[in-house]
Amino acid sequence: MLPFPAQIGLIADTHLLRSRSLPDSLIDGLARCDLIFHAGDISRPWVLEYLTTLAPVYAVQGNSDDDGSGLMATLPLERLFRCGPHTIGLVHGHDPSGITRMTARVRAVDRMRGIVDWVVYGHSHRPVIELVDGLWMINPGSPTQPRWAPAATWGTLDVRDEVQARLIQV
Repeated sequence: MLPFPAQIGLIADTHLLRSRSLPDSLIDGLARCDLIFHAGDISRPWVLEYLTTLAPVYAVQGNSDDDGSGLMATLPLERLFRCGPHTIGLVHGHDPSGITRMTARVRAVDRMRGIVDWVVYGHSHRPVIELVDGLWMINPGSPTQPRWAPAATWGTLDVRDEVQARLIQV
């Protein structure tokens, strides 16, 4: 059970190695949140260790989070949370088996529809907020590697009686 009400900072696909850092505007924004969700592709444990100095962090493993038997290997592939009357899922969106070719969006719907009200996912680096078959979805994009998106982004969920989702440009 998460604290309620809560402002949840959302990030994904940071892919950070030692030579790069998180943008200052992202750090400032996350420091104002009650919690941080990282939807995978963290790449190095130091990223999570740093984020925990800002707020409590909940993360899932992405397809680029293989550090052998270290911290990343202990991360679950998906997480479920209750925040007041709302249920929220956290998943990266990749297929760990590599068998299917589903998009991250389709995989997130497939894993979470009927289980949660909201799902936070990553993998595609494409920021979006949408309602799919009764499931609210948010992909915060990437604050460090926007790839196919026009800008680097992160997001928030303001969880109260209603949930307000927002995408924020870095």
